[in-house]
Amino acid sequence: MASSKIKENVWQDVWNEFKKGDMEAFRQIYNAFLSNLYSYGSKLTNNTLVVEDSIQEMFLDLYTHRKNLSETDNLEYYLLKVLRRTIFHKLKQENRFQSLEDHKLETFNIDFEIERNMPDDIQEEKITLIKDSLSTMEPQNREILYLKFYRELSYNQISELLGIKPDSAKKQVYRIVSKLREVLGNQLLELFILCFRTQN
Repeated sequence: MASSKIKENVWQDVWNEFKKGDMEAFRQIYNAFLSNLYSYGSKLTNNTLVVEDSIQEMFLDLYTHRKNLSETDNLEYYLLKVLRRTIFHKLKQENRFQSLEDHKLETFNIDFEIERNMPDDIQEEKITLIKDSLSTMEPQNREILYLKFYRELSYNQISELLGIKPDSAKKQVYRIVSKLREVLGNQLLELFILCFRTQN
């Protein structure tokens, strides 16, 4: 936890330098977060062109308006939030949904090999059960688990990102995990969550 705090403090310094127009700081931010941003964007839509265009547009807008950007104590969360809104704006322009606020997430792709994270003694049918639980889950529920267990965002951050109340985010995580526990049991639930924490 302490090392994470130090890391965020370093990025706060880089962010402040970027806001002053430091191109090296801009390159540091771009290179450090590009992969994670593309990974997250690709989970929101299957349209890779939309993801790529959104990332480029996002960084261009950030640089153009850098002097007016707000402070942030979690740069990755800040960038994920901006990218999510940029992607949905582009999808809205394509008439994929009518409102940025009222849209229904059509997909949230989690691509990883569950077998890679499984102990050798886990039977094939149990792996299938885990995969089925993931595939039948609502896209927003997959996103909530991803944000909570992989990106390790707080409930306040998740709620702001998804446009829901903090209590609602917490209740949804509890409800999803409780339902998974009923289906998978405690051991498989732990392995299921491990998949989120180790996926790329």
